[in-house]
Amino acid sequence: MNRMSRIAVLILLIAAGTAAASSLRFDGVLIREGSPAYLLLEHLGEPLYRSREDVCVRRGVYGCERWQQQETWFYRHNDLNYTIRVSGGHIIEIRWSRF
Repeated sequence: MNRMSRIAVLILLIAAGTAAASSLRFDGVLIREGSPAYLLLEHLGEPLYRSREDVCVRRGVYGCERWQQQETWFYRHNDLNYTIRVSGGHIIEIRWSRF
């Protein structure tokens, strides 16, 4: 393997430290983006950390026309960190990292 190939592999490994996952499997249950958030509570319990923020979900000519509350839930499971965004009672994004 030449030097450039080793550098490319190293960059890919570093970039793989954080990744988006569109689905997770806990205890044989598939939880994915679009699933109801209560599935997380049933299978993983309360998150270790939870934060809330108001986000604009529809912009108009004169600024934001519609706001919605969005939560970020943090879980640690099988040596992985999961950051999951929830809005309107549904999972809208799942991200994981090893660190």
